[in-house]
Amino acid sequence: MTPAEVATKFRLYIDEPDQTFVSDADVEIFLDDGYREFRNLVCDSNPMIYNAIQEVTLAQVRTYDLVNDSPSFLGASPTATAGRLIRLNEFNRVNTDGVITLRFEGLTNPTSMDVVGSSYYLAGTKLMFSRSLTGTFQVNYVPEGDITWTGSPSAYIDDLVAFHDLIPLLAYKQYAIVDGAENQPLLRQAAIRLGEFKEYLLARAHDGGDYVQCVPWLGR
Repeated sequence: MTPAEVATKFRLYIDEPDQTFVSDADVEIFLDDGYREFRNLVCDSNPMIYNAIQEVTLAQVRTYDLVNDSPSFLGASPTATAGRLIRLNEFNRVNTDGVITLRFEGLTNPTSMDVVGSSYYLAGTKLMFSRSLTGTFQVNYVPEGDITWTGSPSAYIDDLVAFHDLIPLLAYKQYAIVDGAENQPLLRQAAIRLGEFKEYLLARAHDGGDYVQCVPWLGR
């Protein structure tokens, strides 16, 4: 589905075909909320589905400021190619060919850095390292979704095309809160598709039962 098709389906669901009572700006807000929930569901299963890679060059540093260092990943105007960081997946050292030569372990407790040799810890907007680093490194992260839904856009949403009908359904759940009424058939369909989506994501993450991956959340 294109963004315009998603917006059209959402308007059909809420029975507001034009902007008389629900403006395009309102539609953008509801669909942004729906797509954010959609992406969160994906990341809870496998955050690497939305993974983006940004290389950074370090010179004898033990911290990287995600707001003030370049490229920036947070703040008012992040300069990382894929946009604002929502979730940090991995941090790796690479050689001149872009091949990973060392994988760093993400920690949820900064005191563990004293005993884990190659590790990192995200504290607020600062990426802290267990030792001084020099060279080229890859930041693997989930970027913020940025889709324009109205005005006849035809942009690419993502590769989970078979489940894009969930986006207007999830957006409808947000709209129902404001509207003060619920369309029970729509909510039942949303529940069915959510179940199918979760089964698909679990099946896709076929190696999930073989390991436990430590993925630090922003701000922890």
